Amino acid sequence: MGYLIHDNKHWPLALTIAQEKLTFEQHMASLEGWNAWFERNEPFHVIRFYVDKASLEQASGVGKATLEWMSKGADSKFRTLVKSMMIVVPPDQYPRMKKMDVTAVFGIPGGIFPSIEDALDWLDSSTEIKDLPDLKQNWKEAVKHALDQF
Repeated sequence: MGYLIHDNKHWPLALTIAQEKLTFEQHMASLEGWNAWFERNEPFHVIRFYVDKASLEQASGVGKATLEWMSKGADSKFRTLVKSMMIVVPPDQYPRMKKMDVTAVFGIPGGIFPSIEDALDWLDSSTEIKDLPDLKQNWKEAVKHALDQF
């Protein structure tokens, strides 16, 4: 069984970290984590970090449950509160995933990246993102350190 961590100690930058395949119940708990972020009613950025190939696999029923969650209001919260979303996948999975379009799917700036460094560089250089000064000093190193534990 895999695990998923929701981390907001670098707010307004939130992290999700997934390792191994998640169960349906873990995925539903993840949606509740997103709901908690939405309840703050503050704009934020998110990095979704997938440690391994198995963490990209979905349990049966996850797609349907996520679509239902989105249709109950999460889709509009994504578009109004999530300012960008970076999805970091294992480098060996990047070639098959790089064509996914975060903007087309979620209606927000973002992308798929083969490393945390690439995602942070994109975030740092994005001209559409102006609220990052709220992040604490050395946030890049803090995020890298958090992810290095996996």
